[in-house]
Amino acid sequence: MPRRAALALALLVSSAAPAAAQGPPPDPPGPYAIDLRGVFGGFPRDTTFFPPVPTGTVVPTRGFGLEIGGHVYLFRLGPARLGIGVSALRVRHKISPADPPSTGRTPPPVRTVPDVEATLTTFAPQVSFNFGTADGWSYLSAGYGRAQVNTATLATATATARENGPLNAINVGGGARWFRSRHLAITFDVRFHILAAKLAEPPLAGTPRSTVLTAGAGISLR
Repeated sequence: MPRRAALALALLVSSAAPAAAQGPPPDPPGPYAIDLRGVFGGFPRDTTFFPPVPTGTVVPTRGFGLEIGGHVYLFRLGPARLGIGVSALRVRHKISPADPPSTGRTPPPVRTVPDVEATLTTFAPQVSFNFGTADGWSYLSAGYGRAQVNTATLATATATARENGPLNAINVGGGARWFRSRHLAITFDVRFHILAAKLAEPPLAGTPRSTVLTAGAGISLR
């Protein structure tokens, strides 16, 4: 019997050894991240967001810009880690039509089709659900804040501007971060921004509810 007991103990120890050698579980996402991303994004398509323009004028539908944000990660919530933070984004673009063809006269023909410029700015606190480890994680997030759409016509005698905002805005989206070193990660984010409708404020017309899409990529620091 002692011999059988010794054999059983040896088998138990040998079977438990691999589990003991596995080490502690990986660290969860966080503890914080600071994001800096280049962004490609759209503008509202409705003409009420722009000043009156001549027929045939091309207006911006998308542009490039920058997004910055910061997030901290608090505690586990089921399979995810809850994070809170804030993000600010600015996208801008200007379209310039071709110059009128020269007729050999002096001065050259007067331009009747203007340059058109558009800028979208958003600022919003966010809540995120993060899945993965401290070496890399994906997330789903949503926020509620403010947005502003400013547009202008330029380079003609009738140049005008219009400011549409501030507008209440909800954003929902997701992305990921992959840390290539302890403090530096590659990150991307795709997000829908839902801009609330705004009632008319004479002499300006109201603006309808609009949704724009932004996509960005850059770096995260911690």
